[in-house]
Amino acid sequence: MKFKLSAATVLAGLCAIAMARAAVFNVPGGDLEAALNAFTAQSSIQLVVSSDAIKGVKTHGTKGNLSPDTALVRILAGTGFTSMRDPNGAITIVRREERSDVSPAVNIAAAPAPTVSNSGLETVTVTSSKIGGDVQNIPISITALSQEQLTATQTTGGPDLIKQVPNMTFTKTNFSGYSIQLRGIGTQAISVTTDPAVAVAFNDMPFIRNHFFEQEFYDVSQVEVLRGPQGTLYGRNATAGVVNLVSAKPSDQFEALASVDIGNYQNRRLEGMLNIPLVDDRVDVRIAGEWTKRQGYSFNETDGQRIDGRDLWSGRVTIGAKPVDHLQMYLVWEHFSEDDNRLRSAKQLCETDYGPGEVDGVPKPIGAGYSVAGDYFSQGCKPTSLYAPTAFEAPLGYSLPYILGIQDIGHANSIDPYASETQSHNLRVIESGINPIYSAKNDVVELNADYTLTPALTFTSQTGFGHDFLYSAEDYNRFGAAPGLFLNTDAQEGITNGVFCDPQLGLSWRISRRNMRGS
Repeated sequence: MKFKLSAATVLAGLCAIAMARAAVFNVPGGDLEAALNAFTAQSSIQLVVSSDAIKGVKTHGTKGNLSPDTALVRILAGTGFTSMRDPNGAITIVRREERSDVSPAVNIAAAPAPTVSNSGLETVTVTSSKIGGDVQNIPISITALSQEQLTATQTTGGPDLIKQVPNMTFTKTNFSGYSIQLRGIGTQAISVTTDPAVAVAFNDMPFIRNHFFEQEFYDVSQVEVLRGPQGTLYGRNATAGVVNLVSAKPSDQFEALASVDIGNYQNRRLEGMLNIPLVDDRVDVRIAGEWTKRQGYSFNETDGQRIDGRDLWSGRVTIGAKPVDHLQMYLVWEHFSEDDNRLRSAKQLCETDYGPGEVDGVPKPIGAGYSVAGDYFSQGCKPTSLYAPTAFEAPLGYSLPYILGIQDIGHANSIDPYASETQSHNLRVIESGINPIYSAKNDVVELNADYTLTPALTFTSQTGFGHDFLYSAEDYNRFGAAPGLFLNTDAQEGITNGVFCDPQLGLSWRISRRNMRGS
């Protein structure tokens, strides 16, 4: 990213006036490029500097009521760099041993002064390449979104990234797993025990067990999506790419943030952050959290209850420590919890499939029991138009093995429990014997340490621990079912007066398909 300077005489005069005027500076120690950006923002003075030259260089920063000249000298102290003016009056940051007539052909990146329109390009530093640097200079196909961009585009969670990231698709089906695909490559198996093709990482550390689907973004530095194989840096589960969530780090300045979102369906979302410097620039603490609750978008016609609501929260504590000058450590603990009636799958449309009736002139009737040949030629439902009235029918009960099975062994009456059933034409209304249950908890602990041996060489250590719990239950029978399938009395099989008693799921007087998943 380059910025050209013009109007040399005016610029020289403005720089001279600005550099002589005292101001209150608060430039934190750490990365030199970030410190120079902070200096520019606080002084409104432009600097010309090669971002490649200062990459990885650290500074002690500066604080106090100082002239810009003094502040800049203190920022550059001990870094091996100094400031100089070129004939046009621009202030250039160069190495001490370099000549004063720096060639203008050098690929430079300037830290622009803030403007009223805020139209300057933002420098995004990525960490997922393990070497850091400007996103425009990293030789990886990558999309990086800052917290400001996520908020502005209402990208609240992982599935919303498909609106911002090219070549990315997200799939969530009946089960508790999910699938991310980049450039059409991904793992179609969605079991929780299946290794994904797209790795999900938190602060550059991959976590196979995560809640990327459920958890919402809050207080992140940025979200990075890398396309293409990343196995060298992230292991075998990164065949198609990586989604890297980078949490915001503590700083040596007191900061606080709070936001409240209110919407329809009684939607409430609270988000907050508190950053507290404890020991100068040695120990800092950052606490952040988010809570979301709303009513369900769907409606269960059986009991009149709303379903598919949300009640979840997340909290994070980050401690930044700098025990010695060249060592920076971060201890991160994050907790996620959800306890609501989230649906894993909603309404299922169906046109009843009565089978072909005959095959090559041979009749294939339908009916109860495995011996009726026509049942094997029906899939229960057949394809139809989303807008056709027939899309709101129910499956053919005789084609479903679990119904044929209990009929064939004599524990159920020879009827089709769906014969008289139709569905509501409202896509948000289902008819379910039970309401869904969704409970999840996750804890992540990370210890990351960076020791700067030289400006060009840093030793990095990453240690992580994750503990995950998930329980989910829902009824796949979304069509309702007529009573009378179960025999009036069959105590041996748990059936009394046409009511089936299951030790886990309770009593039911009609057929239901309940799926329970836990891990």
